[in-house]
Amino acid sequence: MWTLWLVCLVSIPGALVLEHVSSLQVSDIGSIHVAALVTFLWVVLAWLWPVRSLRNQILGLTVGLAFSVNLLTVFVIDEDWAAASRGALATVVQAGVTLAFYRWRIGDDNLTPHRPSDIVDLLVSSIVGALVVIPLGPVPGVWVDSSTFDLLWWTALSTVYVFVGSACVMLLVQRRPRTEAIPTRVLDVYLQLVVTGVCLGLVFAYNDYPLTWIVMLPAIWAGLSLGPWTSAAYSLTGTLAVIIAQSIPVSHRVYGPADLPNFLLLESLMAAFVFVVLLLSLVRDQRAHLAGEVVRRRQEAIDQAGLLGTVFESINEALVLMDTAGAVQLHNAAAVQILGREKLTVEPARWLPRMTERASFTYSYNRDGSEDGLRILAVQLAPVQYAGSDSVVAIVRDVTTEQRRIEELASFAAVAAHDLKSPLAAVQGWIEVAEDALDGDPDLALEALQRGRHATDRMSREIEDWLTYNVAREGVVQPEAIALQPCLDAIVAGYPGVDFVVRTPDTVMVDPTLLRHLLTNLIGNAVKYTVPGERPAITVRSFSGGDRGWVRLYVVDAGIGIPEGEEATIFEPFRRASSVIGNYEGSGLGLALCKRIVRRHGGLITAARNEGPGTTITVTLPRG
Repeated sequence: MWTLWLVCLVSIPGALVLEHVSSLQVSDIGSIHVAALVTFLWVVLAWLWPVRSLRNQILGLTVGLAFSVNLLTVFVIDEDWAAASRGALATVVQAGVTLAFYRWRIGDDNLTPHRPSDIVDLLVSSIVGALVVIPLGPVPGVWVDSSTFDLLWWTALSTVYVFVGSACVMLLVQRRPRTEAIPTRVLDVYLQLVVTGVCLGLVFAYNDYPLTWIVMLPAIWAGLSLGPWTSAAYSLTGTLAVIIAQSIPVSHRVYGPADLPNFLLLESLMAAFVFVVLLLSLVRDQRAHLAGEVVRRRQEAIDQAGLLGTVFESINEALVLMDTAGAVQLHNAAAVQILGREKLTVEPARWLPRMTERASFTYSYNRDGSEDGLRILAVQLAPVQYAGSDSVVAIVRDVTTEQRRIEELASFAAVAAHDLKSPLAAVQGWIEVAEDALDGDPDLALEALQRGRHATDRMSREIEDWLTYNVAREGVVQPEAIALQPCLDAIVAGYPGVDFVVRTPDTVMVDPTLLRHLLTNLIGNAVKYTVPGERPAITVRSFSGGDRGWVRLYVVDAGIGIPEGEEATIFEPFRRASSVIGNYEGSGLGLALCKRIVRRHGGLITAARNEGPGTTITVTLPRG
């Protein structure tokens, strides 16, 4: 980058001297306008400086040096400060306006023309930049009051050199040119250069005849057969040949004012030549690139379709794709196994009416009419787009085994509750009879009977916790909107010797049975784990303002607290805090049950030590 920057710096004086030497004697307008091109390329180079932290400094330095070098060089040549100042200012403004307009048109900092539209934008930007600086008097003989021909002459020259030079140079010096989709044969390039030279020779040799159009023939040929990089090199070679032919008089011929229209036509033809070559080559390259991209994307689509097909067929759940009328469009092998081949075409149509109520549902299905064919299916429906039309995809899962397991667990719970609680109830009854019949030591008998009753109560609570834990894990949750305050008031009424503060104005959407077990365990633990001899003090509050859709419930006690580091382990089954083992009764299942209930409702439960005595249990439940 620094090398190219220095090349532009030293090229501007040489370009200005070349313009002065090549000026026609019959006109003050130079026939070669390379200085404007070099200045434009210099500003572009500074704009694209790779070190972002230096970009603004390099751009400012470049603009300042461009103005100064143009000013000093023109002054040395003409010794006219006014003309030199106008020319230097016009050159810098032309480069800046051309770059700004071109950058705005293409929309990104990749200024190298890589699309056909970029060539058009660069040509338009070159015209705009030349027209904008006419009021500044860019060269002697050009002003707003100059003749139409002089203005047209200078605009055409300036546009041609900026457009042709910048388009070709930017394509040639780009750092990583995209690989041309279609390779170029070297023999074609040489042959086209020879044909172009012959056409240009005919135009110069027979300038009295309208032969300039024949130059467009090799241009079209080159654009259709060369890639962008090769086209840029070919175009630059052709235009340099035209410049040399213009600059060196042939057979000492003296050019006069009558030759200016021919030169103007030749300059315009040179711009058209490069425009056609680069435009056609970019169109051809882009077309080939897009064709290759289509092939690549098609292969990716084929690979992806194969992958999806494999997943579609190997998944265990039945997948059925149907239209909005219920006609099956696609299905996998699991659908045949679950639904049966005969009913596969008619059964999915029965699911669609349920979609308006619930997207997921469970129902009993008999595949073949036999007793063994009875199944319980879980169906989930979702609308999709397939082949440009509305469709519905169904995911069907056979949950017969899971449902039977739940039924077995429920049966076991009922049997266990009956077989274990019935003898305990009998023991409790006999103990009550014994209390009334004892005549011996009444104090000792009363103490023994109270301990026996306490043991039976403890066993009943543990059995109840076991049953509730299994139901909370496997059972069906049936949530309802329940107000917390009445539910808690009923629970705390069973603890007359405890100081309660209950402020729970919120409503939660939970299973009522599971909620009762949850609150009973939390309040019971807060009461039980109190320092011996102290009166329990418990605060229960709820808040719903902070979390959208959730209610936070806080149970705060002033008891013995949780040992540090055990805040999470106490929610595991049969895990109790180290400070309560041997001192307080319990099975370690109560908080595990609470966690299971809260998780079944999608919430969270945590425990934290208070700064003072006691523990705070935080529970989140869905808002009612």
